[in-house]
Amino acid sequence: MDGMTIREARREDCRAIIDLSREIADFHKHYNSPQIDPKVLERDLFDAANPNMGFYVACEDKSDRVIGYGHYFYTYTLRLGRCMCLQDLYVQEAFRNLRVGDKLMKAISQKAVEQSIGKMEFVVTDWNPAKNFYKKRGAVDYTEKETFHVYQFDRKAIEKMASSS
Repeated sequence: MDGMTIREARREDCRAIIDLSREIADFHKHYNSPQIDPKVLERDLFDAANPNMGFYVACEDKSDRVIGYGHYFYTYTLRLGRCMCLQDLYVQEAFRNLRVGDKLMKAISQKAVEQSIGKMEFVVTDWNPAKNFYKKRGAVDYTEKETFHVYQFDRKAIEKMASSS
């Protein structure tokens, strides 16, 4: 898409990122998400000494309006060292099929190469057609290949474990 810029997010993009994340949440029928406001995102991304995450945004050149974003954070394994997790890749529906997602992925991938990242992981729901987007770019579904299962502890479970004797 001509007339579009991919760049690292700025403080003033936080409101747009939160608004777009609501669109993702609605798509996934997570109607209570996101649960943070732009000020929390600003603090965690721009005021932290060493933020463990980053965002790239896609903006229309004429208005600098954010139309999509890619959100990543870092993990670490003793096998590969520093790794990256792609949390979200989202492009507003009106701008899909214009290679905006490709350009966001390219920017994040270039960051990963610069930082010698060992692997990039992400989760896609089984019903989401975006999994084909990732597979076309070389992603491997480890749940099929290795029969790994992804688990999580929610806040309530964490608090219960923390308070147990």
